[in-house]
Amino acid sequence: MSRGSKILLSVVGVFILIVLGGFLYVNANSGLDSSLSVIMSSSMQHDNDMSQIGKIDTGDVMIIKSPDRVSIHSYVEGTQDGYRSFGDYGSVIIYDRGDDVNPVIHRAIVWLDYNGRGTWSIPSLAGYKGLWSCTSGSDYMNMSGTLIFTDITQSAKTVSINLDSLKKQSGYLTMGDNPVTNKYFDQGAGIIDHPIGNDEIKAVAVYEIPWMGVIKVYMTDGKRSYLEHVPNSIYSLVMLFVMIFLIIYCCDFYHTHKTVRTKEKELEEILYG
Repeated sequence: MSRGSKILLSVVGVFILIVLGGFLYVNANSGLDSSLSVIMSSSMQHDNDMSQIGKIDTGDVMIIKSPDRVSIHSYVEGTQDGYRSFGDYGSVIIYDRGDDVNPVIHRAIVWLDYNGRGTWSIPSLAGYKGLWSCTSGSDYMNMSGTLIFTDITQSAKTVSINLDSLKKQSGYLTMGDNPVTNKYFDQGAGIIDHPIGNDEIKAVAVYEIPWMGVIKVYMTDGKRSYLEHVPNSIYSLVMLFVMIFLIIYCCDFYHTHKTVRTKEKELEEILYG
């Protein structure tokens, strides 16, 4: 095997070790059996027709952590304490919906405390600067009827929920970021019938690896059509692999050229003293 080929294999080996080491580190610190989750739909996209780095799009791979290892902030809390993730205020959570149903990855909007007598409390509204109203009045510690939020999230949605229709338990109202397909709370769109309690939160999204799950989405029946919402992701993934190949090729070319020049100089010294 030539020296150049050995160098090429060494570079590839180092790259694989870095990727593998990074995965093992992330997995060990996630507190979960698997620290990665592939986004299979467009419900969290900020642009319904294009993927964006820093946002959650179809085909992205999310690095996730156990809810025991992170602090969860609702959107309403985030507007007050400044906490943001993936282009908007608040945390993005993954919650279970029961057996044989895929988990949902959506943004936690606001936490509701059930009072036990047909009313709800929302303490985080105390310092909230956004617009909200409730048919029961302005007492955020004793609410019932229809709760309305005006101009919330990055897409300035106006959303409402009938509190009286919810299953009686404390938890988060949740919603996807997509301004086109997700205009309602999950609890008002038929996705789930109750606020998401802490025991139902499977994981919290912490980082995005763009495009790397596109192949899985393409290979999954019933999900391939979602790639129409991210036409630039496939090209970006191809260009990423091309760039990696070019870096490896350039490293190999540089070393080979350097070796040839060294041998030429040694030969010149032998011939011309």
